[in-house]
Amino acid sequence: MRQTYARFGAFRLAFLVTLGLLVVQYVLGMISNLEVQFPGGNAWGWVWSHSLIIQLHIYIGTLLLVVALVALVLSSVARNIVGSIAAAAGLALIILAWLSGAAFLASQQNTLSLWMALGFMGALVAYILGYSLSRSLDRKL
Repeated sequence: MRQTYARFGAFRLAFLVTLGLLVVQYVLGMISNLEVQFPGGNAWGWVWSHSLIIQLHIYIGTLLLVVALVALVLSSVARNIVGSIAAAAGLALIILAWLSGAAFLASQQNTLSLWMALGFMGALVAYILGYSLSRSLDRKL
């Protein structure tokens, strides 16, 4: 019984870390949206020498991929169906946002920025629901 609670606690902690990183990612994204002027064309090379904010945004986004994968593994180990579904959806949406961001740097198409934002919002909702619903189910056990 104690091991089960430890497993639930571990994946819920991973969800909270993911939510915290998503908030930091949002703030960095908003700062970059308001403050950074990209040159025309492919901005990948420019980013690494001119924009610390975008670099941090890329690093946190990549860290989010890793933490989201850990959250999925931990929720699966805990055999929490709600957590596993939320973690899988959250990971898929973070991947969508990450790929959209990578494509945005290459082309600066506004649609890709929208997809990045939608991926972020969907992941945020998935992790909030997964944390809340798994917590309420945990109390019933």
